[in-house]
Amino acid sequence: MGGKKKAAELERATVAAEVEADRAVERALRAVVMRREGLSWGDIAHRLGVSQIEAEELARVAYARLGEAEADQLRVEVEDRLDALVRKAHVDLAMTESQGERTGLYRFLASVEAQRARLLGLNFKGGDDA
Repeated sequence: MGGKKKAAELERATVAAEVEADRAVERALRAVVMRREGLSWGDIAHRLGVSQIEAEELARVAYARLGEAEADQLRVEVEDRLDALVRKAHVDLAMTESQGERTGLYRFLASVEAQRARLLGLNFKGGDDA
């Protein structure tokens, strides 16, 4: 009978460990989502009920586990945001009344395209280095 009791205790301990691991994964993913939404580490820590250092560590671990597929997804999300900015800038450009406003929007559009090039790894060396 002692063997059955030990087996039951071991099973309960295993289930408890799995539940705790699932909670840690959930908290880590929540930390990543909140960070992507623009919350500060302090706000994330407060919402998760952990210290700021623990919140940062949770997010770091989650990012490490998300791997390359997640990096590709992040690139897509960032590129979508850049596309939305470009669309809005073009609408604003059509409505500008002065050359100064147009020049500012052209500079903005150029900076967005430079960010897109960096995001996609398309930065090339200048003419002297070729």
